[in-house]
Amino acid sequence: MTKTKEIEIGYVIEVSGDRAVVELTVDTTSPLEGDYYPGQPGSHIKIPFRELNIIGIVARIRQLDITPSTKPNQEVAGETVSKKVAECLLIGTLSDKGQFGRGVAVYPNVGQKVKMVGTEELKEIFSEFISQDFSFATLAQSESQRAFLHVDRFFGRHIAILGTTGCGKSCTVASILQKTIDKYPYAHILVIDLHGEYATAFPENTLLIEADKVELPYWLLNFEEFQDLAVDINEFTARNQITGLRDALLQARQKTDDSEKLGLGNAVTVDSPIYFDLKEMLQQIRGLNTQMVPGTKVEKQGPLYGVFDRFLIRFDSKINDPRFRFMFSPTRYSGNASLPQLLSEHLSINTSKEMTIIDLSGIPFEAVGVVVSVVSRIVYEFNFWNPKRSEFPILMVFEEAHNYIPNRPEAKFSAAKTAVERLAKEGRKYGIGVIVVSQRPKELSETVISQCNTFIAMRLTNPDDQNYVRRLVPDSLAGLMEMLPSLRTGEALILGDSVVMPTRVLIDLPCPEPRSSDVKFAENWAKDIKNLDVDHIVKRWRARRKDL
Repeated sequence: MTKTKEIEIGYVIEVSGDRAVVELTVDTTSPLEGDYYPGQPGSHIKIPFRELNIIGIVARIRQLDITPSTKPNQEVAGETVSKKVAECLLIGTLSDKGQFGRGVAVYPNVGQKVKMVGTEELKEIFSEFISQDFSFATLAQSESQRAFLHVDRFFGRHIAILGTTGCGKSCTVASILQKTIDKYPYAHILVIDLHGEYATAFPENTLLIEADKVELPYWLLNFEEFQDLAVDINEFTARNQITGLRDALLQARQKTDDSEKLGLGNAVTVDSPIYFDLKEMLQQIRGLNTQMVPGTKVEKQGPLYGVFDRFLIRFDSKINDPRFRFMFSPTRYSGNASLPQLLSEHLSINTSKEMTIIDLSGIPFEAVGVVVSVVSRIVYEFNFWNPKRSEFPILMVFEEAHNYIPNRPEAKFSAAKTAVERLAKEGRKYGIGVIVVSQRPKELSETVISQCNTFIAMRLTNPDDQNYVRRLVPDSLAGLMEMLPSLRTGEALILGDSVVMPTRVLIDLPCPEPRSSDVKFAENWAKDIKNLDVDHIVKRWRARRKDL
């Protein structure tokens, strides 16, 4: 061991479960080695015990002023003494052979010496996953040391990236994905890009489905997604509308099975991804809505007469809305034969691409939930029925997930919430990993976030969100969460089985960067903008095309 590894910084004065309180006996304002300041929150300490070193992380430091009590016949109390005390989380054990393991087999005792963890020991600790050769960050307290992750645990057990706006979430996502496709040339990644930020970060090896070229045909929607589009569950006739829609949808798919001789027979369900003629289905519903049946003397109104009035108004409105052309006027995916092509493009199969980005910035907000639902569901169904799923892992990235996977009942997002929650709960068994990104974790589906095993927690300033994230992590790590409001831009706490230990890191800056940086108000307001073509902006706006 080098000399720097054996610098003593204090001794244990209290041990309680998973933490130890250390009285520091050195100057905390001067570095001992490099940037190692004793007692700095996030720094590492070791407690030698037998042939082991118990490793801890400083979570909190404070100064105690202790005044000795007066003795009998003593009028004046003793002189006040100040002590610097650090609260440390005990997280693992380093053997004499340099092997680190999570958990503490033998706890330290009061009075035992506490020493600093030197640079070489940090390398030994964080070398556990070095064979994976996958890293997108360095240690915040030692920027020469890479933070390596276990790839299978990282992507296979779901990831939550949480932080307030402007903290670097988009750059973090871009950095992770850039490192992934650089290292793994046959990756299969699908990104739901709500604001069109990621196109600039991936100019190559990526299929970008631009906002005005997104196409998810209506016949891919399942029954619940159709219901979200056209049924208002608060209406008195909603139950009858749902029943009529289910019957019409099933019959429409069965008709295609018969006419195209697909040979599916009884296997056809209301959710089967089978093309059908939408106009014919709606015509059937219109017939039910105006049906007259024989009465005792004259015809009378049928059982569903007038039930679909509002349903049809809503549906016709969406069909005629140019913003919904991507769904109701498909041009590329207009038949059963086009489904394999859609799946191949979206899942990077035989395309020489490693990732697909779906830009939803031009999709009407009321349709975002349905789009997310359809995409999530077809990815799940694809690998569910894929006999080689174990050889075909898929990663799905949900940007600004709280907008369409809310932690509250909301009819227009119920299908999206159901689909993504199923991915989070069952996707791991079918080789599907999930990254959810949110600036409001408290508003994100609790089911989804509770299934995440790795948390990349960035700066959070909202007290409600801070408290919510604290409840997501083990009680032993709650002290580390106190750092969240003061993290720098691009700095994060990584917690979970994919990292050696809970770690404060600096995320590598992606190159190129996503289009998510803050606008420079001061710089741009200090000069006049030249030749701003308002007519051109209006033309793009009216045409809903960014490529004009």
